[in-house]
Amino acid sequence: MAFIRPYLLAALIPMSLVACGGDDGGGTVTPEGMHYHYVANKAFVPTNNNQARDYGLDLNGDGTVDNQLGMVLGTLAGMGFDVQGTIDKAVNEGSIILLVDFQTKDFMNAAAAGLQVFLGTNPVPPACNGSADTTCGHHLDGNGMFSISADSPDNAALSGKLVNGTFTGGDQNSNVTLQIALGGTDAITLDLIGARAKVSGITETGMTSAVVGGALTQEDLNTKVLPAIKTQLDPVIARDCHMLTSPPDCGCDAGTTGKQILSLFDADPKDCKVTVPEIMNNALIKSLLAPDVTLQGKMALSLGIKVTTVKGTFTVAGQ
Repeated sequence: MAFIRPYLLAALIPMSLVACGGDDGGGTVTPEGMHYHYVANKAFVPTNNNQARDYGLDLNGDGTVDNQLGMVLGTLAGMGFDVQGTIDKAVNEGSIILLVDFQTKDFMNAAAAGLQVFLGTNPVPPACNGSADTTCGHHLDGNGMFSISADSPDNAALSGKLVNGTFTGGDQNSNVTLQIALGGTDAITLDLIGARAKVSGITETGMTSAVVGGALTQEDLNTKVLPAIKTQLDPVIARDCHMLTSPPDCGCDAGTTGKQILSLFDADPKDCKVTVPEIMNNALIKSLLAPDVTLQGKMALSLGIKVTTVKGTFTVAGQ
């Protein structure tokens, strides 16, 4: 069990995260002013518990920062897993493009401002100059042009106020869509409820810090996150176990991760496979991903991330 625990946690780690979508602004204010467009040039998940607090927000109004999944990610990064490196790669290669629309009358103080985020595509210039380009990120120099993806959410902005250069928006009725990639560039779309945002260092050319937080419902955990974890485990089992039609031993090499995965998860029935229900009902997974907030009448798991942005050019219908 001690051997397998870090690996199973690591299945959550190779993820690229970006926030996309919007909320109803809590019905408090309607954003006013000019629209300024940006693209996220960096996306951060916590690499330690201090960052988990820095990247989290109080989602339920109890005076406590909520970022339970961020705490798990921070702990794993401290164990040596390269969380941030995977995210940097995805952003630089344009696997996920986060476009940010910010509306305000003033960058220092405004009674009615709003933040809306879209999924982007078709960067000009391209993110990479061919397959030999190991740096990429050419679309993130402040001069990039983009299209809004056809499957991008188109909800209302997170509305709020700007006070002394810091924007805060969203409330318990707000929703944001989060997109992550587990172990590759295929996107997994997650809907965050009770979403909030805190942004500072806002100018016409970028944002120095944009923290976005919300909570994943149990349904999204079960139907999107856990199946993604399963896809991480399958190739390891195939690598380490060579008789997958011969349970219970399954031909696993002694002391391998594949053998440990099967011993922990392959329970009902023992068939040399790991299913989503077996993962879902595992005590370890339940403890790591237990809901920690109740929002909109639903128990959910909190998550907070941070992005920085540079200027980006794109067209939003109706603006």
